[in-house]
Amino acid sequence: MATMGEPNLEATVLAALEVLYNQQQQQSQQLHAEFEHVQAADAYLRAFQVTPDAFTVAVSLLERGMAQCQQQQQQQQAVVPVLFFASQTLANKLRRQHALPGDLSQWSFASWAMRLAQWLAAVPPTMPKMVPTQLVLALVACVPRIADADLAAASASQAPTLAPPSELGRQPSAIGFVLDLLMSLRVASTVLAEVLVVLAEELSDVQTRGVRERMLAELDAWAPRVLDELLPQLMQDAVQAGRAPAQEMVLRAARAWIRYARVGADGVVRNALVQSLLVFLRHDELFDAAVDLVVELVRRYADVVQDAVLIQWLVPQLMELRADFQRAAGDEDTDMCLGLCRIFTEMGESYMDLLVGDQQMNQTVIIDLLLDCMSYPDPEVADVTTSFWFRFLATLSDDGQRQSRAFHAQLLRLASICMRNLQFQADFVALPSDKRQDFKALRQDLGDILRQCCDVLGVDQLLAHCVQGLDAILQAAPQDQSWQAIEAHLYCVRSLGRNVERADVALVEPSMQLIFQHLPRLAQHPATQYTACLIVSRYALWLRDHPAFLAPLVEFLHQCIVGGAHDALAADWQVSSAAATALRSLAMDCWSSLGAEVLRFYLYVEQHDEMAAEDQVLVLEGICAGVARTGDRAAVLGVLEQVTASIVSRLTSVFNASANGHRVNSTVAMNELLRLLSIFDYLDGDDRSSSRRSRSSAPRDSPLVVLTERMWPAMNQILALFGGSDELVERVCRCYKRMLRACGAAFKPFLPSMVEHLVAFFRSTPKSSYLYAASMALKQFQDDASPDVLALLARMLHDLADATLPLFETADSMASHPDIVEEFFFLMERALRNVPSMLLASPSSSAPPSSASDGDVLLVKLLRCAVAALGLCHNDANKATLCFLEQTITRSLSSATPDIAGQRLAALAQQSFALRGGDLVDRLMRGVVLGALPRSRVDEDFGSIAGLMVQLAKLDGAALQQRVGEWFAAAQASHLVPFLSGAEVQGFQEDLFSATGEREFRRVLRHFARACSSRTDADAR
Repeated sequence: MATMGEPNLEATVLAALEVLYNQQQQQSQQLHAEFEHVQAADAYLRAFQVTPDAFTVAVSLLERGMAQCQQQQQQQQAVVPVLFFASQTLANKLRRQHALPGDLSQWSFASWAMRLAQWLAAVPPTMPKMVPTQLVLALVACVPRIADADLAAASASQAPTLAPPSELGRQPSAIGFVLDLLMSLRVASTVLAEVLVVLAEELSDVQTRGVRERMLAELDAWAPRVLDELLPQLMQDAVQAGRAPAQEMVLRAARAWIRYARVGADGVVRNALVQSLLVFLRHDELFDAAVDLVVELVRRYADVVQDAVLIQWLVPQLMELRADFQRAAGDEDTDMCLGLCRIFTEMGESYMDLLVGDQQMNQTVIIDLLLDCMSYPDPEVADVTTSFWFRFLATLSDDGQRQSRAFHAQLLRLASICMRNLQFQADFVALPSDKRQDFKALRQDLGDILRQCCDVLGVDQLLAHCVQGLDAILQAAPQDQSWQAIEAHLYCVRSLGRNVERADVALVEPSMQLIFQHLPRLAQHPATQYTACLIVSRYALWLRDHPAFLAPLVEFLHQCIVGGAHDALAADWQVSSAAATALRSLAMDCWSSLGAEVLRFYLYVEQHDEMAAEDQVLVLEGICAGVARTGDRAAVLGVLEQVTASIVSRLTSVFNASANGHRVNSTVAMNELLRLLSIFDYLDGDDRSSSRRSRSSAPRDSPLVVLTERMWPAMNQILALFGGSDELVERVCRCYKRMLRACGAAFKPFLPSMVEHLVAFFRSTPKSSYLYAASMALKQFQDDASPDVLALLARMLHDLADATLPLFETADSMASHPDIVEEFFFLMERALRNVPSMLLASPSSSAPPSSASDGDVLLVKLLRCAVAALGLCHNDANKATLCFLEQTITRSLSSATPDIAGQRLAALAQQSFALRGGDLVDRLMRGVVLGALPRSRVDEDFGSIAGLMVQLAKLDGAALQQRVGEWFAAAQASHLVPFLSGAEVQGFQEDLFSATGEREFRRVLRHFARACSSRTDADAR
C-alpha cells in the first residue's frame, strides 16, 4: 500500500482540521469567534476529499492515528477528529466509486478490504462510534467490487473460518471473504454486527443491476448461516459481557437480514433470536431495536398461506404484550406505549385478511387492542394507528354489510374515541406553531376516519351520536361544560358534510334540525365559534332549503365579527375569518334569500373597518359569485356600482393627499387592488374556459369591461405613486392579467396605454411583474390580424429588451435580479414560439427581418445573453433560459416554418452555435458534471439541460460531440474533474453519442449527472 509522498499536503490537511475542530470547541465558549477561518477550513477539506491525493493522505493519517491510539491511549481524544476525517474520506470515495490511485494490483479492492479490516480490528473499545462506522461503510463498499481472482486466491491460501453455503457451490463469495477476514482478526462483536447490518442494507442497493443481483443471491445463501449461527453467537457473547450496545446491534443486524434476504418462514420461526423476542422487548435498553425487529417480521411474513407456520406462532406471542401495554399506560410510559402501538398496528395492517375474513378467530380482540392504543392520551400514540383505521374501514366498506355488523360496537367506540381525541388542549394557542400544525393534521385524519365510519355505519348513526354527545354536555352544570368537548363534536358535524349531502334526507333531517337550532347557543367560546362558523359554511346548500334558520345564523355571524373585532382570544382563533367564510358561502348559495342583507353588511364593515381587509374580500367574493349566478345583468351592474364606488373613493383620497404634498403609504392601494382582483375572479358568471374567453371579445357593456373602463385611470396613478413596492406592482400586473382575460379583444383600446405604462415603469424601476404582464398581453393579442397591434407588440418587446440586456453584462447584476432573468426569457420564449419574426429585426430598426444585419438582430443578442445567464445558479431563472434556448433550436428545426422568418431563424441558430457553442457547452457540462446548475435542471421537465442537448444534437450532432470532447479534455488537463477517470469520461461520451433515440440520450446524461453528484455533493447518500 502506497504511503503519502507529499508531506506538505498532509500537513495542510492537519492544519485545516486543527482550525475546524479546535475553533468549533472555542465557539461554544466565545460568542465572537473567527467564523471565516472555520468556513475556509471546512471548504478546503470538502474540496480535498474529491481529489486523487485524498486516498493516500487518508491512508497515512489512519496508519499514524491508529498507531498513536495503541501506544498512547490518553491521546485518543485528540486524534479522533483526524481518524474520523480520514475514514470518512475513504468511505466517501469508495462508496461513490472514485477511481482508485496507482497500480490496481497494489490498490485492489481485496487489498483495500484487508487494510480496512485491520483498522477495524485495531479500533480501541473506547473509540467514538463514528470512526468505526465510516470504516465499516468503506469496507462494505469494496465487497461487490472484489475481483473473482482475488477471492479465489484468498480461498486457496487458507481454509475459511465459516464454511461457505452449499447454495454457492464452488463459486467464490465476497461476503464470505469479508466475514472470514473479520473473524480471523477477532474484530469486536459490536463492529462485526454493524458490518452485517451495513452489508444487508448496502448490497441490496447497489446501482448496477447485474452486480446487485449477484450480491442479493449471496445474501440469500448466507442468510441461514448468519441468522442461525453467527448472530446468536454474537448475542451470547454480548450478553455474557454485559454489553447492551452490542446486543442492540445484533438485533439491528437480524432485522436487516430478515428484510433484505429471502428466508423461509419455517426457518425464521426456529431462530433463537426470534424465539427470544419477548425477552428483548421487556429489556429497556433493547426495546426500540426489538420493536423494529418485530415490526419487520410482521410486515415481511404477512402471507397467511405461505407464512402460516410463523403467523400461528407469532400472533399469540405478541398478544401477550397487551398486559405490557396496559401497565405502560398506567405508568404513563409513552415511549413504551408508542413502540407497542407500532407492533399492534403493523399486525392489524399485515393480517387484514384474517381480521375481516369469514373464519371466526376472535378478531375483535385485536380491534379492541388497537382501540386501547387509540385511547392513549398522547396524540403521537393515537396517530400511529390512523393508517390501520383507514385500511380497515375501507375494507369493511368494500365488503358491504356482511362483516361490518360484527364490528358495530367497536366502530361506535372508535367514533367516540375520535371525538375525544379531537379536543383541543386548553393552552393550544400558546403551543409552538409546529405543534399546532401537527395536531391540526391529526384532527384532519380523525375527521377522515369519521367519514369512513359513515360509509360503514351510516351517517345518520354518526350524526345521532354527535347530537347525543352534545345533548349530554348541555345537560351538565355550566361549570362542567367543556368547550373543548363541544368544539370536538361540532368538528365532527363539519367533517360529515359530504356524507350528509349523499344521505337519505329523512334519516339525517332530525339531527340536522337539532344541530342548527342550538348552534348559536353551543358557540360561546371563540374556538367553538370558529368551528360553528365553518359548519354554516359547509352546510350552506342545506340551509338554502331550510330558510327558517338563516336569520338567526346571520345574526350569529354578525355578532362573531363585531363582537370579536377587539377580542384578542377571538383573534387568536381567527373567528372573524371563519365568519367571513360562512357569509361568503351563504352569499354564493343563498343569494335570493340573503344577498341584499350580506351586501349591506359588507358595505357597513367596509365603511367602519371592523374586519381585516382579507376577511372583507372573502365576503366580497361571495357577493360577486352569488349575484353573477343569477344571470341578471341589471343586478350585477347594481352590485358592481355599489362595491366599486367605495374603492374609487378611497383611491381618490390617496391620490389627492399625495397631490397636496401629504405622505401616503401603499396599504390602502394594496387592499383596493385585492378587492378588484376578487371582483374580476368572481363576478364573471360565464363558465367558458379562460382560453376560449381570451380569444373572444366581451361586449362593450359587459360588467367587467365596464369595471375595466372605470378603474383604468387608477392603474397608472397607483404605479406612479407606489412603483417601488414589489408586492403592489405585482398586484397591479395581476389586475392587468384579469382585465385582459375578462375583456378579450375588447381590451384593445387599452392596449397602447398598458404597453406604454409597462415600458416606462420598467425602465424607471425594473421589476419582473412588468415582464409577466407583457407576456400576458402578447398571449392575448399574438394572433391579432391588425398590423398596428402587431407593431405595438413588437415595439414593446424591443423596448423591454433594450432595458433588460444591460443586466446580463455582469454576474452580480444577474444574481441580484434572478426573477427578471426568469420572466424576461419566458417572455422571449413565448414570442419566439408564436411570433418569431418580431425577434428577427434590429431593436432600433423597423426594417424587415431579412434586411437587418446579423449583429443587430435581437435574437442574436438574446442568444448571447442566454449563454451568460446560464452562469447564474438559480432554478427558475435557469429553467426559463433553457426553455428559450431549447425553443430557439426547436423552432429552427421545425418543418412548420418554411417562410423567410423560419429560414432566417434556422440560419441564425446555426451561426450562433458555431460561434458560441463552446461557451454554451461549457455552461451545460458544468451543470451536468460539477453541479453548477441546480440538479433539477438536468432532466426534469421542459427547460432542462438534457432537452437542450437533444436539440443541439439534432442541429449539429458532430459539432456537439466535438465540443463535449474538447470540454472534457480541458477539464482533465486542469484537474477540474479529479473524481472521474479517463475510462469513465470516454465511456460516457461513447454511450451518449451512440444513443439510438432521445429517451436513451436523456437516460445516459441523467445517470452520468447522478454519478457525478454522488461524488461531489457533501450530503450524497
